[in-house]
Amino acid sequence: MKTICLLLFICFTGSCFAQDIQSDERNLPANRNRGNNTAGQAYNRLYEYNFVERKPIFRYSKDTLQNFYVANFIGIDSLASYCIEKGDTAKYIRVNFEFIIDENGTPYDGKFLSIGTTRYAGSSGFSKIKYVDNLKEYFDKAIKQMVRKIPNWYPAMQNNVRVNCIVKDYFQFWLGINPEPK
Repeated sequence: MKTICLLLFICFTGSCFAQDIQSDERNLPANRNRGNNTAGQAYNRLYEYNFVERKPIFRYSKDTLQNFYVANFIGIDSLASYCIEKGDTAKYIRVNFEFIIDENGTPYDGKFLSIGTTRYAGSSGFSKIKYVDNLKEYFDKAIKQMVRKIPNWYPAMQNNVRVNCIVKDYFQFWLGINPEPK
């Protein structure tokens, strides 16, 4: 009786764990018979950076990319002066944003996410700055302008097909002005 129940359980739940047929040369007849075009579906889909098989790669070094962000972000002066005015000094100011890298490696559609502070350069966490919320439109325009200038990347790959990929990134700069003692 236990064996029969186990076999029935395996038969009925097997489809839950089955994987979709991938679109490579070995499975083309199977995909034609099913009427699915998984290569086309992969091509038109937007993938998250962490969930793509081969991530997009910036053509130069990571340091070059960070320097590029800081050099081409037009809102850095106003952000620094605004943070100094509010007393956020002796900290790293971190600007979080996202953009899409298309199947040809061209970045587009930059979006401003948030601004935060952190005490250490390599820390993964940050405290969000809420007093810049009224400047979101300004920073969004600055991010869009910066993303238009970013050089091409090597595109992301999923099932050996170039795909669009969302990249969430940040840059930070040290605001090392000590406040006056009170």
